Order: sequence, then structure tokens, then C-alpha cells
Amino acid sequence: MTIWWLTLLGLCLNLSVGSALQVPQHNCERYFSYYKESTGAYIGVFTAPRAGVNSLTWEVIFNAHGTGQAASVGSLLPYPSKDSAFENIHNGERGQVFVRFQNFGDELPKLIRAEFNDELLCQNDEYDAPSSTMTRRQSMSTSTPITQKAPPREMAVPQSRYVPNTLPSEPKPNPFLPQNIPRIESDFDECGVEGFAPLQIGGDLVTRGQYPWLAALYEGSSTATYKCVVSVISKRTVITAAHCIYGKEANKLWVYLGRHDRNENPENGASLVSVSRVITPSAYEGSPVPDVDVGLLVLNAAMVYTKYIQPLCLWSSNMGLPPNEGDSGAVAGWGYDRSAQKTRFPKTVSVRLVPRDQCLKEMKRAEDFITRRTVCAGNPESHGPCFGDSGSALMVLRNNRWYIRGVVSLSPRQGDICDLSKYVIYCDVAKHIDWVRQNMVI
Repeated sequence: MTIWWLTLLGLCLNLSVGSALQVPQHNCERYFSYYKESTGAYIGVFTAPRAGVNSLTWEVIFNAHGTGQAASVGSLLPYPSKDSAFENIHNGERGQVFVRFQNFGDELPKLIRAEFNDELLCQNDEYDAPSSTMTRRQSMSTSTPITQKAPPREMAVPQSRYVPNTLPSEPKPNPFLPQNIPRIESDFDECGVEGFAPLQIGGDLVTRGQYPWLAALYEGSSTATYKCVVSVISKRTVITAAHCIYGKEANKLWVYLGRHDRNENPENGASLVSVSRVITPSAYEGSPVPDVDVGLLVLNAAMVYTKYIQPLCLWSSNMGLPPNEGDSGAVAGWGYDRSAQKTRFPKTVSVRLVPRDQCLKEMKRAEDFITRRTVCAGNPESHGPCFGDSGSALMVLRNNRWYIRGVVSLSPRQGDICDLSKYVIYCDVAKHIDWVRQNMVI
């Protein structure tokens, strides 16, 4: 088998419906979700694509089978209430609005278009005639300056706690600078909550703390070199690709939590932590096969969650996978740019997952690597992860939280860069979730 052409690379509601009710498919999962309230009523909640905006204008359009369905969609209102919505905006959080559905029969109205501040977020095909179209608008604005909540108190770095039987004989020297840097402690106990995003459309820059689970893997003793991307999944564990860590000595690996600027050492608000254990599946034997290309690093010290360090959500067995894929996702990391140059700050790109059959059809030479435990994703503008992005999480947004669906494994190669006109192959973490949960340390 030859591989010369490949390169390693806040809502507590649940929609629980009976079999009689049909929930329309739509491609706006990043900004819209259907929910069932505890009263049994159904609502649709919209979330702004970015935080830090004090003037919000929404226009949304729903479609329903049959005529005379205008009353099935209520007014577009601030969510969960006017006071709470404005308080959230004042605190620098994403604004939310909602509609209430009523008298809709056995099928909820379908979202066919959503705009935010004149920016098209998503659109879907409408039903054939006869059908009803309902347009709803809402504007919210405040002149009050947007502020973040008061920063929580500072505290000293807690003493390191080690995994049993792995206590090193003496502390490891920090290859960058002392790691006893004060950190901020707060109530960051929720996974997958995105931080602030840049106020631009179509940009690929990642702002500091936008993906607070994003971390960098370094290897070395007296000096250390950047290797791969890792993602925080608990206070003691990060996840990455097996090919990034297989056969490595734990005492030569470092995880830079809260990392952003690779040229700044040490980086304020970031934390360099040593590694206690390297864990890869028994089926992975060093060959770059994406089928089992997932690995875990257990850290010597438990991290403290801050606005720059928080966990990514793990996939759960009851979340389900779309039969034809189609999920929109995102990948972020410090990989090479289009000029094959190393990047100083992380970048992100949106990708769309595609069915396995489609991936096999368009990448015939990769048939040995595309299995039922891999997933393919691509970008229509040929953007995506490349050298230096190995181990990056393939993130999927579900109910306004980011979940890890896969990790970057393989990509077609084109000279000194990657051929992103095709698909990147990811190890499907959703198919390895039991292994992850059994081996991670909380």
C-alpha cells in the first residue's frame, strides 16, 4: 500500500417528539434549532453568529405545506425574555431571538432563510405549491457600551497532581520559561462554548479565546518544537491524532494550553503543562491509517479553566449521525498557509462533511484509507487543514455547542502544500467515543 501522495496532517431544552411530528431538515444548525418546551409547546431559537454586537436586526422566513398557515409562526421576540436578552448583549454574549409555533398540524414550519444584520446566514428550498410563506423581523439595539462581566479573582497555580505510578523522580524543566504564572479561576464548567469571534464576514482569523479548547503540542527537553494541534476534553486530558504522539516519550511532550501567538514565550494567560501518559488505540501500530488515528495525552497537572482554557464537548451515542452526512463543521490550527509558510496565529476554516461513498468516488486512490471509522470533509474554495494541523478537531455545532466529530489525519499532497481541492480524511472520533471515555482522565 503506497501513501506517497498523502501527507499527515445555553439552552437546557431538548427536542423530544413523537413519531407523528415531522421536524424539517435545514442547513442552519449553527444559528437555529427547534426545541420543545417543558409545557409541550414548540419554539425555534436563533443565535447571532458573533458576540460583541449591540445592534441586531433579524429577518427570518418559514415555509409550510398548504395555504392559510400564516398563524403557525408567532412573532420574532427576544430570547428568553427582553430583559435577559439585553443583559446578555450588555455582557458581550451572543444575542438570541425566538418564534413560537402553533396550530401547525403534524409538521413544524420549515426555515428557508435567515439573515442577521443584512448578512445571509443560510437558506433552504421552499416547498412546492400550495404552500405558505411567513416572514418575521426583529430589531434590537442598545447604546449602552458592551462590557464583559467583571473578571474573577486571581489565584496561584495549584500544586500539580499526578497520575498514580507515573510521578517523575524530579520536576521537568520548562523549555520556554517558568510556568508558575498566575491564572484566572472562574465558573467555566460548560463544554463547547465559543468565545468572541472577529467582526468580519468570511475571515479565517481566530481571535484569542474563540476556541478555548485549542492547544498546541510541543516536543523537546531543553528546547521544544511545535508538533501538532490538541484539544482540551477534560481538566487532565487532551485529544489529538495518534500519529502525533505514537511512540513518543511522555516526559518530552508539552501541552501549551490557551496558546495563541506562537512567537510569544511565555504567553500571558496560557499555561505550559507536562505530559504524564501517552495513549493510543492498540490497533494503531505507527502506520498512518486514519481508521484508528486518535490519541490521548494525560497531563501531569489538572488545568484550571479560564476564558482561554475550556473543554470541547465529546460526541455522545444518542446524538446520531446524519444518514447523508452534510453537517457543517470547522477546523482550526497553526498549519501552513497557502505559501507553505508557518503561521503565527491560528486560523479556522468552515468545512462540510460528505458521505463516505462520495469521498470514495472522488478520491479513488485513497480507498484503502476511507473506512466506516473515518469521515471526509472539504471546502468549496479549496481551503482546509494542512501541514501543522494534524490532530486538529473537526468541530460540529449542535444546539449552540461545539462537539468533536473527528481529528485531522490525512490529506492529498501537492508539492510543498496540500491539495485541498479534494477532501481531508479525519479519524471519526464519534466511532471511537467509548474508547475515548474509557481512557480519558477527568
